[in-house]
Amino acid sequence: MINVDLKIEITKRGLLEEGSLNYLFDLYLPLIGKDSAFLYMFLMNSIKTNRIFSTTNELINKCEMSLQDFLFAKKTLESIGLLSFYEKNDSSSYLYILNDVETPKNFFNNLVLKGLFIETVGEERFFEIISKYETKVNEEDYVNQSAKIQDSFQVIFDVKALDMNSGDKLLGRSKNNIKDNFSDIKLLNYLKKNTQINVKEFDEKYIEFAHKVGTLYGLSEEVIGSILSECYNPFGPKGRKFDENEVKRKAKAVVKSFTPNEIKVLKKSNVNGNSEWATKIRKYEETAPRLFLKEKQNGIDVVDADKNLLERLAFEFNFSSGMINALIDFVLTKKDGELSKNYILKLASTLIRKKCKSTLDVINVLYDESKATIKAKNEEDQIKNDDSFDEEEVDFSKFENSEVDFDLGD
Repeated sequence: MINVDLKIEITKRGLLEEGSLNYLFDLYLPLIGKDSAFLYMFLMNSIKTNRIFSTTNELINKCEMSLQDFLFAKKTLESIGLLSFYEKNDSSSYLYILNDVETPKNFFNNLVLKGLFIETVGEERFFEIISKYETKVNEEDYVNQSAKIQDSFQVIFDVKALDMNSGDKLLGRSKNNIKDNFSDIKLLNYLKKNTQINVKEFDEKYIEFAHKVGTLYGLSEEVIGSILSECYNPFGPKGRKFDENEVKRKAKAVVKSFTPNEIKVLKKSNVNGNSEWATKIRKYEETAPRLFLKEKQNGIDVVDADKNLLERLAFEFNFSSGMINALIDFVLTKKDGELSKNYILKLASTLIRKKCKSTLDVINVLYDESKATIKAKNEEDQIKNDDSFDEEEVDFSKFENSEVDFDLGD
């Protein structure tokens, strides 16, 4: 826990160019939220104006944030690599270091940041940002006739000159590292002991790539090592011994293969009575998703793109018919009849993370609990709710070796 009364020092690592605030708004704001973006700008302005704060408590008061909001915003900035936080060895003071935001090129070259961005805003917004910042220079009809460095300079000098002060501490655009639990040492040890990969060829570029894939998909060093072994070509040219797209494809396939299926889905929810919610849940669970969507479309059949979406929810996310229908109904209501693929998949991922096992679980996550959850036990026409699905009440063992009986309604 941070001691808000300890002395602090606030400094920067990088240029902190004011023009880069555009990148903060376009790239980081969707990920970190308004409070964290405000704290970053407040710290940036304080550094630019040489404003000094004696303690964290004074900093919190001056930026007019509550302690809770400040700590959450601070943690978010640290997690995304925009702020580094240090404690002195004798625990007498703290050091805050504000880091540069990444340029669009570096941001989207970072698999973790790219994955978080697309997951948050969707593919459509992603391509809008890419289009905004891409270099639009057509060189196809021209031949590069620029002079070479040797045309103007004699590039012959004493190698000893390179041993002089290299200027590593000079101000520049800093590339920020995001802290995570993936160990490069564990990965290299696994490769050395369990694969035919020559770790001497596993240079910094490969390590950085493997690290980002492991962090992005939440996979262990052993799993990433195994994937790399499958994608390794010992006869490939230097620097191209791995098919990076194949590595990412396999990593994504591994995630899809185990994450949703670890949750044992219930076909039927534990609901009683004839309340509005109980009736809705029974409707969801008794209707095939295709027919449910067709009914919502006033009898117009479901197009192939929407059928594919239903299949993804069923086979990739392992959702039951009731869970799919509840999700579809929520999105149609929320989006005024629009079946937004990106929005649906984002919500589906949230439901997986919250370990939803039934239609009732989906209802209670998507809707305000005050509407969906009725706590009165003795009223027959109300829903009996149990967010945790106590295993003493529900026997999950009978689902261990069975597959969800899913019917699209074809």
